[in-house]
Amino acid sequence: MHPEACLGVSELAPREGSESVEAPVALSTILVYASPVGAVFFSSFLITSFFLAFMTDYLFIAPATAGMILLVGQAWDAVNDPPIGHFSDRTRTRWGRRRPWFVASALPLALCTVALWSPPVWLSGTGLVVWILVAFLLYRTFYSTFRVPHMAFGAELARGYHDRTRVFGGSQIVENVGLLGAAATIGLIENAVDPRSTMATISIWMAIAIVVALLGASVFIRERSDFQTPDAAGSFAVFAQVLRNPHARLLLFVMFVDQAALAMVLGGLPFMSNWVILTPGSTAIYMMCAVVTMMVSIPLWVLASRRFGKREVWMFAKLGLAVVLSANLMLGAGDMIPLILGTILIGSMAGCGAVVGPSIKADIIDWDEAQSGARREGAYFATWNFATKGAGALGGWLIGMSLAVWGYDASLAAQSDDTVLGIKIAVGVLPAALNLMGFMLLWRFKLDEKMHRETTRQARGT
Repeated sequence: MHPEACLGVSELAPREGSESVEAPVALSTILVYASPVGAVFFSSFLITSFFLAFMTDYLFIAPATAGMILLVGQAWDAVNDPPIGHFSDRTRTRWGRRRPWFVASALPLALCTVALWSPPVWLSGTGLVVWILVAFLLYRTFYSTFRVPHMAFGAELARGYHDRTRVFGGSQIVENVGLLGAAATIGLIENAVDPRSTMATISIWMAIAIVVALLGASVFIRERSDFQTPDAAGSFAVFAQVLRNPHARLLLFVMFVDQAALAMVLGGLPFMSNWVILTPGSTAIYMMCAVVTMMVSIPLWVLASRRFGKREVWMFAKLGLAVVLSANLMLGAGDMIPLILGTILIGSMAGCGAVVGPSIKADIIDWDEAQSGARREGAYFATWNFATKGAGALGGWLIGMSLAVWGYDASLAAQSDDTVLGIKIAVGVLPAALNLMGFMLLWRFKLDEKMHRETTRQARGT
């Protein structure tokens, strides 16, 4: 028997009183679907949380230039998502429309990972900047060719309003395994005798893991035959329809401010550790506290969203993040324990959006299907990714520019009081304000379980 036959999506099985007529997606299917993100997010999280510090402190690239590299690379990543999503929706092969993209992305993404983290040691100045920029642009390109189809695939696995939260919750747990590996890697690099050589070796192992995970998932899971009908609309028409969807448009703004805040917190945490708390080499401790609590909180958020509603628990988490991040302004030298407690709370609250956000996205796609009769997961996830990656680019650039404006100099034994204050504002106050903005936007979001049930029945003609 072909391995795909063992790991299909849920079969039809009516459940009394449920909005869905499908049985829950099998745990084995969720795990196989989620397996690639562990390897990919190992590399991706390192970029989000440590690449700025790697460029400034180990490659000795100026902070403003490093921030600009992040801005250009992430902006390019955002731009290439929409066409990838559209072509993914329209791909038709005997293996489905998503898995061929996994296969095509595997080797190029692995090679770009090595190039990004191990530039030739003889490069410096403009040559080094060009190498990093080109490697980053290529990495973000092939990251998108995997990530957009993969997220779209997740929206196809489950049709139930709460069952899809299980799917994305399972994916988030596996993703956090990769994040833990990335956090541990930061600790190794910060305390290594030769950080560049150590990172080059780790990048090779990351590349191997990416190839194995992406190819394995493409073999051991199958796609739903009922979601293979192409959308007749052209690419521009598809994305115009996405933006006309009021629920999608509102979530677009929520995801933008959410990702901008996250990028600022993660990108600035190494500087917070080294120069505000004065615990050099301890970034991994704070990262691991956040990631572990995020992982532990995921089942609780899945249950809470079923009990209180997806929007409601996400609003609660955003309000909590705003309060905790604001407290960073009060931290100073020696406040290691308060920062640990803060990262624990940040991780637990951030776990909500990581699970509930993609689940709400899938609900919005169902609403669109009821209106249009077409399934456009790729187009929708690509449009949201356009916003979140653009926000990530903005967040990374703001951290780099903040360091430059406030006089950061990696060669100094200590930073000035103005620089320390600038770091605390960039990592605390500004992200807190963005989370408050997200809270207010979610207040206006109306697509709840009752509305989803009605639109689902309409789409199925029941």
